[in-house]
Parts: sequence; structure tokens; C-alpha cells
Amino acid sequence: MKRINSFIHLALALVVFTACQKEKPVQDAAPVQSTPKPSAQAIAEWQHQKYSMFIHFGLFSLPAGVWKNEKVTKGYSEQIRAHGKITKEEFHALAKSFNPEKWNPDSVASLAKQAGMKSIVITSKHHDGFAMFHTKFSDFNIVDATPYKHDVIKELADACRKQGLKFGVYFSLIDWDFPGASPISETNSDSIPPTHHQFNLNQVEELVTQYGPLSEIWFDMGKPTLQQSQELAAMVRKHQPDCLLSGRLWNDQGDFAVMGDNASPDFRMGTLWQTPASMFDETWGYRSWQVRGDAKEKAKEKLTSLIKVVSAGGNYLLNIGPMGDGGIVPFERDVLLTMGAWFKQNSEGIYNTTASLLPEQTWGVLTSKPGKEYLFLLNGPADGKLILKGLQSKVTKAYRLSDKSKDLSFSQENGEWKIDVGKQKSKALVDVVALEYEGELQYTPSKTVAATPAGSYLLTPDNAISYHSYSGRDYNSTKPTLIKMEWFVEDAPEGKYTLVLQQLPKGEEKVLRIKIDGQESTTTLESYQIQGISEQSRHLMDVALKSKKFITVEISLADQSNPHKNMEMEGLVLRLEKPIK
Repeated sequence: MKRINSFIHLALALVVFTACQKEKPVQDAAPVQSTPKPSAQAIAEWQHQKYSMFIHFGLFSLPAGVWKNEKVTKGYSEQIRAHGKITKEEFHALAKSFNPEKWNPDSVASLAKQAGMKSIVITSKHHDGFAMFHTKFSDFNIVDATPYKHDVIKELADACRKQGLKFGVYFSLIDWDFPGASPISETNSDSIPPTHHQFNLNQVEELVTQYGPLSEIWFDMGKPTLQQSQELAAMVRKHQPDCLLSGRLWNDQGDFAVMGDNASPDFRMGTLWQTPASMFDETWGYRSWQVRGDAKEKAKEKLTSLIKVVSAGGNYLLNIGPMGDGGIVPFERDVLLTMGAWFKQNSEGIYNTTASLLPEQTWGVLTSKPGKEYLFLLNGPADGKLILKGLQSKVTKAYRLSDKSKDLSFSQENGEWKIDVGKQKSKALVDVVALEYEGELQYTPSKTVAATPAGSYLLTPDNAISYHSYSGRDYNSTKPTLIKMEWFVEDAPEGKYTLVLQQLPKGEEKVLRIKIDGQESTTTLESYQIQGISEQSRHLMDVALKSKKFITVEISLADQSNPHKNMEMEGLVLRLEKPIK
């Protein structure tokens, strides 16, 4: 009996130990040493691409959204292997008939250029694991497994270089074909087993060493650990330090944030970012039975989305899905050429511009260059009288980009500029008016901070202009993160001021960088999680201010090694005041 009891106790102890072990989260190993970011020139070149071509092309293009004579209506057509319940053997068999002889990389690069695009990003390998390049780590690739025998990635990279276009590749972090990978799931946000991670490293190294300079690698899906994301970043940096990495490398290891599919932020971004857009929300890969509609209407829809993204400081990556024979869908070609015709007259308002500092307008959006504002008329005005709010600089000239020879009349009333654009509807997909002004840009910000009756200025999250990134461990956990706050203090008299912490923000301890009218300081805020804290003034910084219409106050995390990290500023109250004598 004693032996039985001892055995029972030992068994129970093992069960408890095992349960405890299962409850422990998997921890990353020691982080890989951080690698240098791309050069300022490479970042600027990427940021000024503005408009690029995305291409979803692969073995999935052959079934075209149909399996065994049935339309596969669930999910995107490039994921037909999963949604069509196609076995691995059946999908491999497709490769024997994949011979896209109508694929012409020179023609594709020429189309991108005619459309006004500056780069091309193509799927080197999607979730189904079929490689569109000649990889030595798997026979399931377009050279070894198909009668086509051409390395699509190499030939398109060469074609882009001939056309003066930048070139990048998409690479899926999940792989439904690799034996050591996680199985197909509904979310595609699957962990990456060690053998699969090494497989990814091997193939990424091929891409960054055998296909010339890459503008970007567009990683996608999966749920890698921090160390796995860091190791992939280090692999790219080792061979191509100026290649930018998409935010879908996860764990804040990307160089630019990627919005959700066909999504644009409804918040102000403060990092490099991009919107990936498909011709149709339903699919990215070719779908033979897709209802396509009118090409001109689609061109206007996509151009409007592009303009909104660029006006907010982002880049727009518009997708096409070639057919199984490699041909470009005529509808998609027409859409791109229609947009390209618009770009021939209006590209000045897109390329080499920045997001405008002027407040939101009812009729549309703006972009900026030194001495110029570009007004994109997305919503009228119906009466032909365009009212521009917020611009305090003196306007010297106004004209449409589609007809620079004809000046538009303008006037200023009650601090607003009125431009007569006429009631006649323009034939352009989107009308663009250029305004030229004298000197430095003078404007009224969208939010300003006025003095309290006591003569101080209270700075809170509500009266700040907030800047964000987009951060997460996988597609489903990604969310906006606050990375900078900026206040515009109005009509502060000249003199000495003190910045005081009136109320701590909730969150963990953090070190902040504070900038007031160009003067900098750092301060540490201790951890605080309790609501309802009473006023607890604390001196942060002294500054001497000159008389200006607006004084800027800006805070961000002092440590910018992770520029996507959330500042957590809920509950913050700062007070800018003249010191008590």
C-alpha cells in the first residue's frame, strides 16, 4: 500500500509539473543584435515611390478560382489550395501543365511605367509554397516542376532595371508545402517551427543574393518569434542593407508599416507606411469568374484611394493578377492605362510631395511641396467656389494641373482663400488645382491650445495632434500605436516658461524626449496604473520663448530603437506656464 501511495503521489506530482510546464509561454531566445537600418537615401527613395505595382502570380493562377468545375467562393483565389480543399498531390500535379507562355516581363514593366508606377513587387512564393524563382531548397518551383522552365523573378528583375523601375519581392512566411511547417489554418497566423524558419532563411538568402538590388521584401503572414523576425532582418541586412522590410515581418522588425488589405488609416501616421490594394476586395490572384464592371469607374475608384493614401503620407501598392497563361487581364490593363493617362497631366501633385500641414477640407485632400499646395477635388464643390481653410501665406497663383496655361481667380476673405474653379464638370478622373504662395508656409494647425484664464497652457491627449505606427506580432494582433504627440500653443507672450507634469499618464516607466520650439530635454516618468490620481505638479523643463503665432511642444520616447513602440499617454496632463516670481 505504501508503494502504491508513493506511486500515486509521484504520478500526481508529474501531472502538476507537466501542466505547469504547458502553461508557461514559449520564450524567445536571446535577441539577435540589432542591425543598422537602411540609409537615409534608400528610405527617401522608397518613400517617394508613392505608387507601385503589386503582382500576385503563381501556380494558383492556373485554376483561376475554380476547382473540379466548381467556383471556390470562399477566400482569396490565391489561397485556393486551402479554400478548395485541394490535396498536396493534386496541387503538385497542376505544375505539370503550368506553362505561362503569354507572360512577358518586358511588357509588364512597360505597363507599370505607362501607369505612372515607380516600382514592382511580385510574389516570389505565396502560402502554397510554390516558388516563382529557381530555389535549390525545393523542387516545387517554376524551373524544376513546370514545362515553362523560366525563372520569373530573375527575368522581371532584369526587365525592371531596363525600364528604370525599382524591384521588390513578396515572400510568405507560411508554407503549406514544406513538410516541417505548421498545417493549413483559417487565420494564416501560424507559428514557424525551427526547421521551417531555417528553410525561410535559406530561400530569403537566395532572393537577396541572386536577383540584384531589391527595393523591398514584402514579408507576409505567419507568427514568428521575435528572434525569428530579427534573424530574417539580419539576413537581408547582411547582403542588402538598403532593402526595406515590410511590417509584416512582425515584432516591430519592419522598416515600413503595412495597413490591412485595401485599408487606409483613419489616424495620422508618423512612420513610413503603405497600403496594399487589390483591384477587387474579393481576391488578389486571378479569378476567371470575377465581375469586373467598367474600367473607367474602377480607375477612378483606385485613383481616389491612391490620392487619399499619398495625401496622408503613405505609399500605394496596387495589385494585378495575371492569368494562368501569363497574360495580363485586359480589364486590369485598361484600368492601369486610364490611371496612367491621368498621371501624365497630374503626377506633379503626387511625386516628390509630402502630406500637407493644412487642416482637413470638406472638398478633398492636399499634398505639398515648398511654395506649393496641391488640391485634389474629390467632393466638388458644386457651386464652383473652392474654399481653402488654414492657409495664411499669400497666394500668388492658382491653376489646374490639367491646364497650366489658364489661371484661376482667387481672393481672401475672413482668413480663408476662395478659388473659382468653375461650375463646369471636369473630364479628368480627379481635378487637381495647384496653389503657389510666397515665402515659408504659414498655416493654422487643425488643433491649437489657447491660454487658460490663469495664463497657463494645459496640454492633454485631447488637444494634441497624435502620430501613430501600426504594430503587432501577427496580422490579427496588429493595431495603431501612439509614437508622438504635438501641441501648437497659440499666442504665448515672449518670456521664460516652465513645463510642468500635472498628471502622470497610465503605463509603465518611460523616458521621454521633450522639444519646445526646438529646445530639447529628457525626463523619466515612473510607472502608474491607478486612475483618479490627484494633481501632482513636477518640474520638467525651462525654456525661453520668443513671440510667435504658434509655439510647438512635442513629446516622444527618448529610445527610438523601436520606432513603433506605444508611448501609452492616457491620462497625461502637462502645463506650460510662466514661473512664479
